[in-house]
Amino acid sequence: MAIPRTHLENAPIVEAVIDFRVVSQEQVSAETFADLGSSVGEQYAKAGSIQSIEARFGVLHGKPLGASQILTDIGFRYQTATEIAQFRVDGFTFSKTVPYTTWEEVSDEAFRLWKVYVDAAKPRQVSRVAVRYINQMQLPAVKDLGEYLTAPIQLPEPIPQMIREFLTRVCVHDDKRNASAVIVQALEPRVDDPNTISLLLDIDAFREIRESPDDPELPSVFAQLRQLKNEIFFASITEKIVEKYA
Repeated sequence: MAIPRTHLENAPIVEAVIDFRVVSQEQVSAETFADLGSSVGEQYAKAGSIQSIEARFGVLHGKPLGASQILTDIGFRYQTATEIAQFRVDGFTFSKTVPYTTWEEVSDEAFRLWKVYVDAAKPRQVSRVAVRYINQMQLPAVKDLGEYLTAPIQLPEPIPQMIREFLTRVCVHDDKRNASAVIVQALEPRVDDPNTISLLLDIDAFREIRESPDDPELPSVFAQLRQLKNEIFFASITEKIVEKYA
């Protein structure tokens, strides 16, 4: 495993997400968030609705029914070139894409916009909070993925050992923080350069809670989730990767 750092100067983060889920209320609709431009800030110049898609199909008297789709407006999205704020009937999500800056900057902006959400929707209760970081690492191709990952996928003999692609997903629970994390690792060959690989490490740390949206402890809960995410990140990779992105 790699030695933990507080910050990587050239972190391979392609998206960082801070997510709040709330208990839905009947009086809150997509239109609740339609006119928040002045509150979120003029830098969030791009705006649009968020829709959910429900597909329906079935069989009647042994014959297939025609498929149908139902679109439902569930919120509004406001975005800059690198930031996306989603205001939905079931919660609020803030995303920061490339280039990533710092946890302090990202979390401060997320909480500023969370207050806008609370003022507009007035949720009674927060039901789930999460910190998700998606890391995409472009690396030289190697025969042994153990050069990069501390727990790479293992194949029994006599299966050929040259792995071209893989995808793993596990969910772990941390009793100490009463939190869980979904860890996704994936490998894809780069068709544009056969001498390199694209390695994905996606970590989603979350906690189910029942707290007031104004609870002053919420920032510390997110800080704990971020700490869990960092522990998983550095435990999953080797120093060879850290040296590339430090």
